[in-house]
Amino acid sequence: MKKTRIVLVFLASASLVLAASPSPIINAMQSELNRSMKNLEIAGSQRPYFISYRICDISKVIVQASLGSLVKSDESHMRNLDVELRVGDYKLDNSNAGNDSWMSTEDYWKYRQIPVDNDTAVIKHRLWLATDYYYKEALEDYSKKARMISLDPDEDKPSDFSREDAANYIGDEVNLAADKALWQERIRNLSAIFKRYPDILISSVALEANGLNTYFVSSEGSAIQDGQLGFAVIISAFTRSEDGMPTSAEQRLVLADGGLDSGFLDETVTRMAKTLTDFRNKPTCEAYAGPVLIKASASSVYLESELAPLFMTQRKLNNSSEGIEKKVGERVLLPSLNIYDDPTISEYEGQALAGYYRYDDQGVPAQRVNLVSQGVLKNMLMSRSPSKEFPNSNGHYRSGKVSAGNLILESSAPLSERALENSLIAECRRLGKPYGLVISSARLDEGEDAQTNMVIVDGMVLTTAEGARPTSKFRPLEAYKLYTDGRKEPVRGIEVLSASPLSTLNRVIALGADSRVWTAKNGLSSFVAPSILLSEMEIRKSNKGYQKLPVIAAPEEM
Repeated sequence: MKKTRIVLVFLASASLVLAASPSPIINAMQSELNRSMKNLEIAGSQRPYFISYRICDISKVIVQASLGSLVKSDESHMRNLDVELRVGDYKLDNSNAGNDSWMSTEDYWKYRQIPVDNDTAVIKHRLWLATDYYYKEALEDYSKKARMISLDPDEDKPSDFSREDAANYIGDEVNLAADKALWQERIRNLSAIFKRYPDILISSVALEANGLNTYFVSSEGSAIQDGQLGFAVIISAFTRSEDGMPTSAEQRLVLADGGLDSGFLDETVTRMAKTLTDFRNKPTCEAYAGPVLIKASASSVYLESELAPLFMTQRKLNNSSEGIEKKVGERVLLPSLNIYDDPTISEYEGQALAGYYRYDDQGVPAQRVNLVSQGVLKNMLMSRSPSKEFPNSNGHYRSGKVSAGNLILESSAPLSERALENSLIAECRRLGKPYGLVISSARLDEGEDAQTNMVIVDGMVLTTAEGARPTSKFRPLEAYKLYTDGRKEPVRGIEVLSASPLSTLNRVIALGADSRVWTAKNGLSSFVAPSILLSEMEIRKSNKGYQKLPVIAAPEEM
């Protein structure tokens, strides 16, 4: 495959690195933390045994264009606070108490928004207010949890919070210095490519540039200051077929150092527009259950949608097992297959990755985790909420949950593209199937609201058919039938039916030698996978979102 690394050429002004020294923010956080640990107590109630503060200083620039015209050019700067406060002890505390409520909007901003200047007196005041709020909430949750556990005691349950070594790191802070005029010109030009494809109804190209400085302190002695710049281009498009079936695509491309001059961006926009245009009126699929080959251009989407969630279990109050954790030590994939997550790398075979970080949101160092080794389940992605099998964190707690950094699927015995197609045909013949399905591109169906039956594309709300909801987020865009005699027949309108976790793994029968990167919509994780041959996938024809095309053609001056 063609390896592409998008590098910085004319955007050097986008990043300035400030010399490493402790910020006044860290000092203010440490001072208020010490005061809270020493003095915070309500008579007759427990004192906190653990407190951590995390402040994120976020500078953001968004430049968005459609059909060559600028539609958004925004800059923002804000600071958010996260407080983790625990009462009880490491064995039993207030966490996982089944409290799904969240602050009101007023409380959210009152306790989380931190001044963007370094007025330490005001910062301490906000920390004091937030700590008081979370302390009272923790006492209430602990009391509720203790009552629930007394009704169903479990002496063998793991601790609520793992003991980890304190981390101390004072890194460089970053400053996002935007040259928006250059960015606007480039994004306009990229978005103008869609003008050549009049069947694309809605399209957009956007640049997101982020400067993130993170400050973390904990009562265990951790003190972390870290800065990181991130750049991504988000390309999205929407069309309808003559019969009214909607089709959309979105892709997020991570840019190494913010470079926008790469021809790879033009190629990606053109390929998306051409794929949607070419496939919008192809024959629709019929219900099918049989072998499927997912090419590398779509397999990493499948990895995020179907496989990655299996390794991200969340702790429940009743300590029930989720996913495949109970299969640790057992074979779950072919002996030639490996899956690992490595947030310590920023690129893979020349392709930039989004999931690089030094410390997770609980102050635990990022670590490579071998999840599946030679087909055997070895590990899970863990936070500081331990399980019976894994008593410690491996640095994968971010944005309020366990999540992947850079999740990578590999094979020690990869097959060529031709060999994969031959294997697909052989599997079809063995099963008596006239054809197999080949998926060349795909997206995640993340923009749909199951309750309101809406699809959101580029900020526009498109109503869908009542009750029409696919059971899998993995949505093929470009696909064709590969008949056993070698013929190929394009199809569209595919919905994938979900399978059970173990059957999803068991269906993987071969991998290719080519790998592609897919970046999650939240920009925090990357997924890397080669082509994947599955023994079975169940699909059906999409029946959602059918609407008539516009009555008259688009203006000619487009």
